[in-house]
Amino acid sequence: MGIVESLKETLGFGLKIPKVEEIQKERMRLSIKEDQTIPELRKLKNKWKNLYKEGENKDRYEQRALLRQMNRTEGDIATKDLELAKMDLGIRALDKMNPILSKGKEIFKGEFWDKIEGTLTSEKLMDIMVDENFNEGKVLKRLSEVAKISDKHILDAIDQLPDKEIEAVWGTKIETEELDEILDKKIEDKKRSLEIERF
Repeated sequence: MGIVESLKETLGFGLKIPKVEEIQKERMRLSIKEDQTIPELRKLKNKWKNLYKEGENKDRYEQRALLRQMNRTEGDIATKDLELAKMDLGIRALDKMNPILSKGKEIFKGEFWDKIEGTLTSEKLMDIMVDENFNEGKVLKRLSEVAKISDKHILDAIDQLPDKEIEAVWGTKIETEELDEILDKKIEDKKRSLEIERF
């Protein structure tokens, strides 16, 4: 699953472009969910370690039974890791979406902003933001194209946006790796840390 599909699945927006308050509410929802998931993940890792320790002095038959439980637990850990990766991605996307929409509302005043809101869905907005690596100027330019806005003052205002300011805060790219790759790396790191803790 790619980054856009994951964001669409993670963020609970309807069809319409979200308002700033909705973005803040969604960020809070994801933060709370993340705070609840982290202890669950810790519990699963402790369970895995305890099963490992329990099997050290058992016979092969008992070790095989413990190994089955460890394999199931590893699957649960992978699932939780994936959930956390999606939440983290969602939170980072929301942090970048908020200023883009605020700036858009400021530049596309009144009827122009109404036109954008009437033309765009939240999914299409997400596609554009990811395509343009959350670069404020490029996203706003694409929004004007989608809504067929060619007003010179608006296009000039977009051209004059300070890219350096954006890059200083967020850098040039959001993570665009597929979630599976993120998860694989996280699991490898976790397994390495488990190996170190054992010795």
